[in-house]
Amino acid sequence: MKRAVAVILLVVLAGGYAVAQEKEKAGETKVIIKQEMPEKQNYYSIRVGAWFPKDKEKGFDFENKFFDETQGKIDQSQALGIDFHFRNQASHPLYMDLSVGGWYTSYEFSANDVLDVIQKNSAYAVIIPVTIGVSVAPLPDNPLQPYAMAGLGAYFGITGYDINQASDQNVSASDTYVRFGYYLGAGLDFMFAETFGISVGAKYQFLEFKDPLYTGQKVFTGLQAEVGVAMKM
Repeated sequence: MKRAVAVILLVVLAGGYAVAQEKEKAGETKVIIKQEMPEKQNYYSIRVGAWFPKDKEKGFDFENKFFDETQGKIDQSQALGIDFHFRNQASHPLYMDLSVGGWYTSYEFSANDVLDVIQKNSAYAVIIPVTIGVSVAPLPDNPLQPYAMAGLGAYFGITGYDINQASDQNVSASDTYVRFGYYLGAGLDFMFAETFGISVGAKYQFLEFKDPLYTGQKVFTGLQAEVGVAMKM
């Protein structure tokens, strides 16, 4: 009898302990710490500016004759253009870049009265860089975003001329060239609103065509200075 009572007491105690454990577990509060990854920041800028290539027009060839600035007046325009630049954040502080631009320059040669072959030569050149690259922005998500950049790609040169001869005959031609080039540079985006701001940049382009364009320019290596707007996506 005593043994039976002891067994019953053990069973009751064991059951009570199990119930107490379940209540204790039910009273526990689960704390889940969820670490959210920072949202990637992408920037898109549209900038206009000027390009200062090394080569400047000093003369031109026509029908195996060379005409220089002593035989007429040369008026060359500054190379002006627009640049579209997209920066996609890979991981802080590295961005992958895509850039497309268009730059235009022209010149006009007006012959002296004593020159009886050419009256006027109007030529132009359009350079279209299509490049990929990388940029490094050391600051975290911040309204002020300075960065250094480098890239390479294809540079399309579209060029043409329109010559008025002394015989009242006009001669026109156009060609397209493609060369490999690269750039180094720096930029600064200041976001004065959540997704909109101003952007400034400078690229030093390294570019030389195999043959001179009809503006007489072959080496376009030089500085580009740009200013425009930036948008954060």
